Amino acid sequence: MNNLLFSLSLLLALASVWIALVKVPEWRLRSRVLARLRFRGVRNDEVADSWLSSLAERFTAHPAIRGDYEEMGEALEITGRTEEKARIDYLLMCWGMPAVAIIAGFAFSGVVWGSLVAVGGFLLPRRIIRSMAVTAEKAQNLEAIELCHMTRMLMEAGLSIERSLRLIAAQARPVMPRLSIRLDRFNRMMEAGADRSLALDELGRNKRIVVLRNYVALMKQSSKLGAGVSHSLDQVIQEAQHAERSRLKEDTNRIGAKMTIIMMVFMLPALFTLIGGPAVISIAETLSR
Repeated sequence: MNNLLFSLSLLLALASVWIALVKVPEWRLRSRVLARLRFRGVRNDEVADSWLSSLAERFTAHPAIRGDYEEMGEALEITGRTEEKARIDYLLMCWGMPAVAIIAGFAFSGVVWGSLVAVGGFLLPRRIIRSMAVTAEKAQNLEAIELCHMTRMLMEAGLSIERSLRLIAAQARPVMPRLSIRLDRFNRMMEAGADRSLALDELGRNKRIVVLRNYVALMKQSSKLGAGVSHSLDQVIQEAQHAERSRLKEDTNRIGAKMTIIMMVFMLPALFTLIGGPAVISIAETLSR
């Protein structure tokens, strides 16, 4: 009976998470489209948001939660999520799912295992989000190098910055899937009539994507001074490639240290047993006589 109740509660929890992550954004988008069709004079920020978005906004604005959200929100933003999506995912991943796991742990596993589940449920989602951010940061720095190459090629052909980024976002999506989300956001802001500097600031807002920030600074300087960017883009590419080589060397050195520990723990005892085993057996037989 307990196993049946636990299975039902787990299925309900998974179904609620699926509805919150998959269906709620679809319903929210559909409601916004219908609201714009009904009330064409209503601005986008006046359209009523979903209850989950409002709850996430109020929850992350609480003084006790704001510090934790600033770190996790930056990590979620670097994966390509909007601010609204980052709030919702933070609420569900860091508080909603751990709460369900903690209740199930204390209900079906007792106090000791329930406490362990509570600690794991609180720490594991944050660890996963940080790992996702590190992976996205590395991928987007590499994609930004390709962005520099393509921008230099298109601007040398006579295209403007806006047309270059619009063409790159449309044609180079398989090459830079993560960075294309930021390029789409830049193109939407330009189509909405935003200033180029503001759109470029939004493109390079995250400080952890160093190559993209250097690219944005160069584009802003070029738009203000009207100078050529080919030589400067080459310098950005060379610095990025040098930083990537240094990072690969550091990762290689870490792998060597990890392999040394693995050899000491697993291989050396087996080697000592293989070499010294016959000698120990011979000594034991001699002493037994």
